[in-house]
Amino acid sequence: MPLVDTVTMMTAVRARGGCVGAFNVVDFLSIEAVVAASERSGCPAIIQASSGTLKAFGVPCLTKMVKLAAERSTHPLALHLDHGTDPNIIREAVRCGFNSVMIDASSFPIDENVRRTKEIVDYAHDYGVTVEGEIGVVAGVEDDVVVNEDAAIYTTPAEALDFLARTGVDFLAAAIGTAHGFYKSKPRLNIQTLRDLYARTSCPLVVHGGTGLDRDTVAELVRAGASKFNVSTQIKIDYIDSLYKYIDEHRTEYNILKVLARAKSDLVDMLADYMTLLSKGE
Repeated sequence: MPLVDTVTMMTAVRARGGCVGAFNVVDFLSIEAVVAASERSGCPAIIQASSGTLKAFGVPCLTKMVKLAAERSTHPLALHLDHGTDPNIIREAVRCGFNSVMIDASSFPIDENVRRTKEIVDYAHDYGVTVEGEIGVVAGVEDDVVVNEDAAIYTTPAEALDFLARTGVDFLAAAIGTAHGFYKSKPRLNIQTLRDLYARTSCPLVVHGGTGLDRDTVAELVRAGASKFNVSTQIKIDYIDSLYKYIDEHRTEYNILKVLARAKSDLVDMLADYMTLLSKGE
């Protein structure tokens, strides 16, 4: 089926008490794995690409790959740019048919973050494309975005609401203590901030840094009001580990299609499990 509006999808799932998984793809195999997991779980999903992936494939090529894979889907899918820091790439994604884009200017002082975010909001809205913004600073590593744990800045509800009013973003990533990449220690989450924001705004709320959180914490974040839950590092882990394992077990079998088939199968298992957990929020 054709790709759908990201916010419409999130709003519908949130109304049922659930959350939509947003999964960072790296190639056509991982795109197909997200589509297959959506079919297995019966859940909608957001296929999202980082700036690094877009630089590797080119925005038009990645867009066409996702649209081709989505044609086989019977469940809603959306295409989203994750952590856009280059305005030129963000604008190209808008023009090429992404359903939504993220402008991540959270490393700048708040007024500059607002200015840069508002510029993208105005541009994207002219094309009917929705925008995710970020307030506060999420620690960890995500492509070109590298933030040390001690540099993370938690968001307060008042700051987040002010950011929403000044930028007009359509959905919001608020820093509550999650982190990109691997957690080096147990995260100190401020889930109450998410609850407070959910009670005070209808704007869909995003959780970044989903990899490494236990199932009970994921379910609690969904119940607290998360509408979009990002998973990136876990995809890389399962993809690479699966390749290593199959090659190690079949060292003299030079069949690339079998290697890739195992990786895709393992990814589908993991992704479908995430989708089911997020959709139920329990």
